[in-house]
Amino acid sequence: MREPKPFSPIPFFFSILLLSLGYALFSYFRPFPTTESEWEFLANVKAATEEGGLVSAREPLAFWFVVTWKKLFGANYIPSFIALAGIFYSLFLHLFLLLLRNEEWRRNHYLVVYLAAFLPFSYGFPTSYFTETLCIVFLLLIFLTFRLEKMTDLLVFPTFTLLAFFSSFIMFYLGFTFFVIFTGIRGSRKAAQKTSVFYKKKNVPFLFLLGYLAFFVISLFFFSYSDFFGEKSISYLFKIWYDISLMVLLPMLTIGLGHILLKTEKELNTITASVVLGVSILASIYFIFKDLKSSAAEPWDTQTKNLTKSFGQALILKSDPIYLPKEFAFALYFQTGTKTKYLKEANLQEKSFLYVEGIWNQDIQLVQKSGFFKRTNRSLGIVSLSEDDVLIQKITSDRIKTDKNLSFISKKVEDAWGNVPTKRPFDEYTAGLQKKFGYLSFY
Repeated sequence: MREPKPFSPIPFFFSILLLSLGYALFSYFRPFPTTESEWEFLANVKAATEEGGLVSAREPLAFWFVVTWKKLFGANYIPSFIALAGIFYSLFLHLFLLLLRNEEWRRNHYLVVYLAAFLPFSYGFPTSYFTETLCIVFLLLIFLTFRLEKMTDLLVFPTFTLLAFFSSFIMFYLGFTFFVIFTGIRGSRKAAQKTSVFYKKKNVPFLFLLGYLAFFVISLFFFSYSDFFGEKSISYLFKIWYDISLMVLLPMLTIGLGHILLKTEKELNTITASVVLGVSILASIYFIFKDLKSSAAEPWDTQTKNLTKSFGQALILKSDPIYLPKEFAFALYFQTGTKTKYLKEANLQEKSFLYVEGIWNQDIQLVQKSGFFKRTNRSLGIVSLSEDDVLIQKITSDRIKTDKNLSFISKKVEDAWGNVPTKRPFDEYTAGLQKKFGYLSFY
């Protein structure tokens, strides 16, 4: 029986670059940005580049990578973001298969990775979860390089650990736990196999694993008790991890099954199988674009234009605090550079404006007829942004509360204020981390 050929790094790195380029071209021609996290990332990159700060509570390392890339190549914000997202997504998929198979890679191994990259439910992962993608890459490098056999390993392990930690604390919190469980079980098995004639040795890896798991459970309760991440923390963490799992497990499962089948079924290593994989990749890309064309995404263009127009008409002053939904706030800053608020402050100014949904033109006319306001748009304190979205000033909403006929508007305003999040301890943590990286915090 022939021994497997050693792993060749040159085709491996060429494949990483090829998939990075393919994914960047694919993302450039699809609708982008379309999610809150994509708007948030672009807004932060713009703020970091032009004003030396960040507009949201996120770890700064990922933004530093994109800003540095942008400066090196002189590209615009979106191409820079998409290019780096493609590189780290390609690294993630290739490193995961490398973790499963460190021997010879054949043609169909690479095609399985390409198929995993363009699955309909997962293609948006690197742009919607860029910081998490970056963290996963460093975690996989920890899995691949953890040996502690040479002096250099004492430098490599803490370096990748710190990079993963500063990329995404929430993703690191879960991913590093998997690493400790995996290495702890493997180490405890090896320790259990070693026998001693004179005394019974303690299974140190197993004790370390138990200690870490105890720390993990205690820290979960601490995060919940202090509401560190908000929304009672434990439920928030598991919701984030669940959302990430929905997008990332399918590519990993595809690569895992492909690895097993290519190892056990020889006929799957033929040219015919390669053609089938190639057709599957093209079919997947086709259905992705078909689905994107049929689904309508909210680009915030109408709201942004009307809000900008209201500044020109002095309906809203630049000095007036404006509370917007997160996605709109990030989209507005990226498109116009206008800073708004998405976190509730303890003392609300009377001139503060709030974004309220479900207020139609007929409702605005009822407010005008109430007699509380003069016949000017400025004194009314309500600015229409779309068919049923408005900005309403706090002093206006306070007056509306006194009119029973406008109670339905008051209810919508109260619900809108209730949906504005408050600052969390995690926001304070990220603000301190951003300061250490040399960034200001604009939130």
